[in-house]
Amino acid sequence: MSLGLDPTGRRSPGSAPAVRRPAPRRPEPRGYPPARPAPRPRRAFWVLSDLRLDLDPGVELPEPPDGYDAVLVAGNVAPGLTAALRALHGALGGRQGDRPVFFVPGPVEYRSDVPLVEALARGREVAPELGLVLLSDDAVRFGPPGGDGTVAIGATLWTDWALGASSEVPSARVMARTAWKEAGRIFLRRGRALTPLDALGMHARSRAYIEDALTSVAIRSLGLRGGPNACVDCALPGDVAVVLTCHAPTPRSLPADWDGWDADGWVPASLASEAGASMEAWGAPRLWAHGNVPRAADHVLGKTRVVANPRVGERGRDTFDPGLVVSV
Repeated sequence: MSLGLDPTGRRSPGSAPAVRRPAPRRPEPRGYPPARPAPRPRRAFWVLSDLRLDLDPGVELPEPPDGYDAVLVAGNVAPGLTAALRALHGALGGRQGDRPVFFVPGPVEYRSDVPLVEALARGREVAPELGLVLLSDDAVRFGPPGGDGTVAIGATLWTDWALGASSEVPSARVMARTAWKEAGRIFLRRGRALTPLDALGMHARSRAYIEDALTSVAIRSLGLRGGPNACVDCALPGDVAVVLTCHAPTPRSLPADWDGWDADGWVPASLASEAGASMEAWGAPRLWAHGNVPRAADHVLGKTRVVANPRVGERGRDTFDPGLVVSV
């Protein structure tokens, strides 16, 4: 078969033009679709934690800088969940205007004769009456109705007691059974005190919820539909996620020179767990705000900025910034 070429390799006059074959299509990569390359608008959050307003009744929070989009309160406001919600409402004094105020309960909120489950149910009723958004394994979207908004994912994130554990070092849960003070202050149900094992179970559920919710937001942010059992169905194209917990999601938020490292192993393990994989993964949140640590923290882990701003923390170390606004 002649190709219409002379001995030098040039095309002969009058020969039919060569047919250019299309380049083979590269197979689409398997797995999750890539994140949208277009830049997304920044969000700003007024971050507060461990306010312990019961220790200073009547305190009012100062007016924060302008330009923030929401308030994130990472628990430990006051004993008793409904009392904490009312105290937070009074301390804010309406300074947030029409911006949403997201709140997750911490261990302090559950220090009450009212069992944890009952306290949470009552708190869910009271929070909307005060203009607050209570999150406990929940997610709420805010922002432009057409997309490019924010989904706030919240949980207490009780500890899993695994910090520092190994085949040679047992889980801190073993020591915490006799030393963890919250076990005598919090009731799971009537006549049944909370145990470290209960905290582990609640941690596992919250951890799974956060991971699944982050994936749901990432999928829907690309304009794709989530499955029938997706954790979050409110996200829209262009949305991003932020996470709010009371307990720390990484030991990096505990100061390296903190005296607690020299205490029994259950002490640091009672404050933090290791959820760094969620901040390295596809769909990682822009921000993870938390409390329950001795001092303020601000660092980046993976794709996520991690921030804590405790008002009451380590004695003699005041690192609280009442007007802290974090932009991500």
